[in-house]
Amino acid sequence: MKQYSTRLAAIHWLTLLLFIVAFYLGHELDETEVAASKMALYPYHFIIGNLVLILTLIRTYFLRKDGKPAPITSGSAIANKVAIGMHHLLYVLLIALPVSGMIMINTTGVLAALQANDASKLPDLEKFAIHEVHAAIVAIIMLTIALHVVAALYHQFVLKDNLIRRMAMKRFED
Repeated sequence: MKQYSTRLAAIHWLTLLLFIVAFYLGHELDETEVAASKMALYPYHFIIGNLVLILTLIRTYFLRKDGKPAPITSGSAIANKVAIGMHHLLYVLLIALPVSGMIMINTTGVLAALQANDASKLPDLEKFAIHEVHAAIVAIIMLTIALHVVAALYHQFVLKDNLIRRMAMKRFED
């Protein structure tokens, strides 16, 4: 079974790790009422979100350069089309999420508060539609990731086709 390149596998797992960290920080930003804590968390959330965007763009480049394995044939043709669609959706979401975050910080006053280093200027993001858009993208991406994981586990343990090996960092000989 052909595998993804080592660099694509590394980008995949690093993107997942950074997404988890960004999700955690975003959750903390939504939950904390202490403005000074928000001021401290925002830069980390922004940086990590931007790294997710950059890695996603790099990954799309290397997908074209390195190629990708052929679809698994142990599933149905419809399942293969759904899998391709889900992968495309993940890429779109991994781009849309940080872009919506950039729009949010630039249109709500968050950036101005950070530049002034004045926590009292932080806006209540719940009042802005872009915050709802950002949260909706998070919900959709979480569902998409969950489906992605369930599908990979189904392939690995029910179909027993070793699909997970395709994204392993270790190279396997077939």
